[in-house]
Amino acid sequence: MSVARICELVIGGSRANWALVGINFSHDGVFFIGEIALRIDESLPPGMHSWVLSNIDSTIVSIDGISTSGFTSKSRHEQNEVNGFVLTPLGIDHVVVNTPNLERTSHALYQATGAELKRIRDAGNSVRQGFHRLGDVIIEIVSAPSMPAGNASLWGFVLNVKDVNEVAAYLGPDVLSPPKPAVQKNRLIATFRGAVGLGVPIALMSDI
Repeated sequence: MSVARICELVIGGSRANWALVGINFSHDGVFFIGEIALRIDESLPPGMHSWVLSNIDSTIVSIDGISTSGFTSKSRHEQNEVNGFVLTPLGIDHVVVNTPNLERTSHALYQATGAELKRIRDAGNSVRQGFHRLGDVIIEIVSAPSMPAGNASLWGFVLNVKDVNEVAAYLGPDVLSPPKPAVQKNRLIATFRGAVGLGVPIALMSDI
């Protein structure tokens, strides 16, 4: 059983766009989602760039091309005080990794973390999904014929919230798509629109 955990996800882009959906970063660019730090580096282009994992070999710098570093103890940062809507996610449900070679990336993740491949799902149209678990977070590895050859990459993530209908009603359909049944039984999912400019595909899920 894997003892590795995700401690931090590093993204790029403008924090102003994230504030539009209620994610307000601290002065030094951190927003906590449970125990996981979402860190923004505005010097980087929009997108997901790297992650920090606990309980891995300190010499690991990459997992099949995904920039990786080991966790070093850091003090917890306070969130900014803000007015208006604040998104309060319960945690990260899953992180999506894109790869042209599911088996290769899955093996690399297992070698680095000890997290075994739980199952592979055929999602249709030659899209395949492999599932690992790091702590409470599912790692969903996705492969498709359309993906270019090369390394794996962090793509997006899904946040658990208390009531996705409530968030959708507040933000409106131009920001968050209307909730619909998720693949997971008795759950709803809604996705932030690309026009919001987050640069990272993000969805929200809650129980029905």
